[in-house]
Amino acid sequence: MIKFILLAIFTFVCLEAYPFWIWSPKTQKWKNPEYSALATPTLQYKEAIKFFKEGDFKRAYKEFKKLLANYPDSKEAAEAQYYLGRTLESLDKPFEAFLAFQKVVQSYPNSKRINEAIEREYNIGEYFLNKENKKILGISLYDFVDHPSVQIFQSIVEETPYSKYAARAQYKLGVMFLQLSRFKEARKAFQKVIEDYSDSRWATPAKYQLALATAQAFPGADYDSSDLKRATQRLDEFIQEHPEAEISEKAKEQLAQLRTREAEKIFETALFYKKQKHYQSAKIYLEKIINNYSDTSYYQKAKKMADQLEGLSESE
Repeated sequence: MIKFILLAIFTFVCLEAYPFWIWSPKTQKWKNPEYSALATPTLQYKEAIKFFKEGDFKRAYKEFKKLLANYPDSKEAAEAQYYLGRTLESLDKPFEAFLAFQKVVQSYPNSKRINEAIEREYNIGEYFLNKENKKILGISLYDFVDHPSVQIFQSIVEETPYSKYAARAQYKLGVMFLQLSRFKEARKAFQKVIEDYSDSRWATPAKYQLALATAQAFPGADYDSSDLKRATQRLDEFIQEHPEAEISEKAKEQLAQLRTREAEKIFETALFYKKQKHYQSAKIYLEKIINNYSDTSYYQKAKKMADQLEGLSESE
């Protein structure tokens, strides 16, 4: 009697949990239509796309997954993979959507959806690039894990280097590195834009950004002055070559800041020699500021110190 009761309870629970299990004479197995694909990939695709168009994205996701699991080599598989990404976008899962679109590029290179998949990947990268980076106690999540935009833009450049989105993805990769204060990586990213995509419209702003990244990579007293000079030179060349560019005004401001920093370093060197009572050496550096940096605040400082050193000898 107890066994009968337990069997009845077990049967009831199973029927409640899996009410649609049916026996398949073909496979000689029980199957549940909820988890099984339809008879052909075409029918399965039509079923999935129907739910997608109706806005039932959770059900569409399940149906596209069924197709990919049961008919991975069918002609409908590439379309299903693309729409799987679209479905994940609609479900507000942008990074998972990127991974789905990435699979279109990697697994279905002949798909007619390749360009659309790359475009959507790029837009997802932009979404994460512009998304506010929240910090807790001054610490960002991206201090420990890589930023999604970095992975996305790198993937576009590496997987599809000749696509129309490659140059802008490479440029935005540099912008992302700047935001993350990874200045040396930003320099490499912008340099790659200039070298590999010199004919693109992104090469011009990359020259400007390269100069900024170079300057920011060496903000303290220990920076390599030759790098700072190169940054100043690049900015000056950029302004001369592109006076009409909107970004030129910002470049002029940054150029002035860089020249002030150059003058500051030269002045500090002159001050060092003055303290060591090597007055002639100090004068050489002061004259360099007077002759070449009259547009900076250190011009008057250099003139004043030069006057103070006038008539002093090394032995004093």
